[in-house]
Amino acid sequence: MFSYEHLASFCATLEEGSYSQAAKALNKDRTTIREQVKALEDSYAIQLFEIKGKKAVATESGLAIYRQAKLLVQGTEQLNTRLIDRYQTQLTHFDIYHDILVPNALILYAERYMEKHFAHIKLNWLHRNRDEVIDALTNNKNALAIMQNKQTHSAEGIFNFINLGTDEHSAYCHPNHPLLDLEDVTLGDLKITKQYISENHYYSMPELFSLSADQRLVSNNDVLLTLIQHDGWAIMSSSLAQPLVDSNQLVQLKIKEVANTLKIGISFYFPTSLNVSTELEGLSSALTEYAANHLN
Repeated sequence: MFSYEHLASFCATLEEGSYSQAAKALNKDRTTIREQVKALEDSYAIQLFEIKGKKAVATESGLAIYRQAKLLVQGTEQLNTRLIDRYQTQLTHFDIYHDILVPNALILYAERYMEKHFAHIKLNWLHRNRDEVIDALTNNKNALAIMQNKQTHSAEGIFNFINLGTDEHSAYCHPNHPLLDLEDVTLGDLKITKQYISENHYYSMPELFSLSADQRLVSNNDVLLTLIQHDGWAIMSSSLAQPLVDSNQLVQLKIKEVANTLKIGISFYFPTSLNVSTELEGLSSALTEYAANHLN
């Protein structure tokens, strides 16, 4: 039966192209790497590499098993990390990073759930840009994130994610804005009119959110809402804008080339090391429940 050491040595040799380079990558002796690969070959009567000079070239058999072997190596390493972290660390708090897309109602729902079911866990809600969040998720064991997802089926680092759903976005301005005097508001009109744009939107998906040649970046929701009530226009979450629409302080712009509201996906990100945490399981369930009832 193969072991983690067998598969790790095999994968490193294939990736590095030689036993010597694999030994450096794994911080082991070349002889140890060669012995592990040889033991794997002998156990299953197959040849995994052909030695050509100083190079170890994978055979057809070696290439055939590499992907599955790599998944097993990664899975074993992740499990080891989770078990060690669970043994060494007593959870007392979560740092939950979020962007402008996250509805305030979702944050309140999560806060109340944790107060009721895991009162010993403190939640810190931190508004950051995507690059900062990815860095925190990679390096902070207690970091979680709720933010705009990317159109991909894999996570962006050593962490997992759950797609929660989508949040509707539209363009808004104040009721007396000159745009509302136009018979038809077009994308061309928006491109020559002052736009306030969330910093999160600008850095996460500029090709979608960045339209006007006259742009002002804003990092805070409250500031964005205050500014747009007096000048300019902005794309924002319908849930964020709706209270001001209801009080006639904002108006949703009907754009000729846009038939429906924009639907932007939101995901919950968490480190693989927390997968065995009952606190995380509870929070994940609460967020999923909220999403099922309130997100599209």
